Amino acid sequence: MKAAFTLVKARLGQPCKSGSRRRQNGYTLAEVMIGLAGSVIVIGALLFGAFGLQRSLHASELYANYQADQRRLLDYLSRDLRRSIGIASAATVSGSGAAALESGSIDVENQTALVLTLPGYYQGNEPGVNNYDQPLPVVAADDQVGYGTAKGLAPGVTVIFRREYVASEGCVCYVRQEAEASLVIVRRAENLHLQVTVTDSDNCLVQVSFQSPYSGVAPLVTTYDSVMLRNIRKY
Repeated sequence: MKAAFTLVKARLGQPCKSGSRRRQNGYTLAEVMIGLAGSVIVIGALLFGAFGLQRSLHASELYANYQADQRRLLDYLSRDLRRSIGIASAATVSGSGAAALESGSIDVENQTALVLTLPGYYQGNEPGVNNYDQPLPVVAADDQVGYGTAKGLAPGVTVIFRREYVASEGCVCYVRQEAEASLVIVRRAENLHLQVTVTDSDNCLVQVSFQSPYSGVAPLVTTYDSVMLRNIRKY
């Protein structure tokens, strides 16, 4: 009789005072802590991998950018060296007081500038004049072949390569200056180093190195080019 009364109360939704309670479904505190610890480990591993991948992509981008800067500087300088008729070095960025560089090496940085003399190709270099951008004829004078007139060879054009701080760019740059025109070749060149070596055999080795401020003494990336100085005038 008592068992039947208990069954009726259970069906009516009233709590039973006797018998075992129905177990509630759920997780214990230990299970929750274990699951939370596993989630933290998985998420941490994913974040660590994502940060590592981001650093790798950033390093690859910097490597590509610096190599492109090196190639750009190397191309500009090699082109002018191949057609130069004179090479000199100066202890000032303005190129004043330049001394002929017949052999040896110079580092184009700080206050040292590379001064090149190019042939005078044109009758006039000032825009607006009648003979502007008109080529001069090829003549032979003073045992040299070059551009000029019947009076002789045309005077050379001075081109200066230097590394200096450019206020308009807000950083250190490699600059090519011809007459009054200055061209920024490479921006943010604090970690780029340009070395020019002239040998006795009229060959020139140009070396552009990237030195990371966070690494040791050895450069990270170095680009070379060998140039034959076939037009240097011997006086």
